[in-house]
Amino acid sequence: MDSPNEIKSRHIGDLTTLWKIYQSDERYYKDVFFKVSLWLTVILFLGSVLSHLSAYLLIQHIIGSITSIIPNLLGFSLGAYILIVGFGSTEILAVITRPLKGQQNFSLYQKLNSVFGITVIFQIFTLLFAFVVSFIDELLPVIYTNKSSVLYFVCGGVNLVVLFIFIFSIIYCLLMLINIIKQVFIFAQTIHFIVYLDESKKQELLNHVDISKENKIERPPSKEDREV
Repeated sequence: MDSPNEIKSRHIGDLTTLWKIYQSDERYYKDVFFKVSLWLTVILFLGSVLSHLSAYLLIQHIIGSITSIIPNLLGFSLGAYILIVGFGSTEILAVITRPLKGQQNFSLYQKLNSVFGITVIFQIFTLLFAFVVSFIDELLPVIYTNKSSVLYFVCGGVNLVVLFIFIFSIIYCLLMLINIIKQVFIFAQTIHFIVYLDESKKQELLNHVDISKENKIERPPSKEDREV
């Protein structure tokens, strides 16, 4: 039996607890979506460098893609998140809020909320980062026209770092949607199982009642009973 302090520590509403729940089954860097995103980023990044494409121009194209794609993903994620949080069946919530083994005693409901929460935060970070980079680009146009400037070469290295972060961010944002679908499917399967099990128990009870009624039907008296 957990102590009151342990129970309280699992229900703190801060970002630290959110991150802890998100990693309750495994570290984020062991997640398959993180690994795939990283490998794809390395491949695309090396391809852009070896092909001598302008990192600055690529960043401009990626910023355009981010500002057009990420808001839609953010709206989808927030909408689905609100639906999950607003799920109001008391009987089902009583089951999915039970602590799970191997999840540091966090429940399925907490895990589901953490996946949505981290996904939304990462999408916001990606969108905010794109805005900041775009804003800085507007402030420093002279650097990219003066190739003799030391800052030109410094910014060239910075552009490569920014390009890597942007490629990883947009790929990871897209792949995290698969994780959301996975978690929603687990949630739906759990609800279906609970409802199905409840209906099966009700049907079993009805069958038992019917059998009991049949056994209580009076049988006609036998010959021996009449003679007596």
